[in-house]
Amino acid sequence: MNACLLFFCLSLSPGAPPADRWFAEDKFKHFFASFVVTSLSASGARAAGLTAEQSLAVGVGVGAGAGVWKEIRDARRPGETASVRDMVWDAAGVGAAGVVISRAR
Repeated sequence: MNACLLFFCLSLSPGAPPADRWFAEDKFKHFFASFVVTSLSASGARAAGLTAEQSLAVGVGVGAGAGVWKEIRDARRPGETASVRDMVWDAAGVGAAGVVISRAR
């Protein structure tokens, strides 16, 4: 009986954490969130009267800062892990938004 109880308890224990894959739903969320934050920040700066170059710098700065902040927060919270791969996807989202913003007239 005790062996069965021990086996049952061990089978309920959490397994290994999921692998941090390059292509996963989480990575696409990082990309699009960074894209949106960068775009909205640049648009807000432009609406506030900054030049196109200045608004691009604001957007990229805010977008990059948000991604770094998220990973620092993840590193400090129990049960969460910071990920270099998440940062790469954040940077890709900021970069894509930067290209779109720089091409806008």
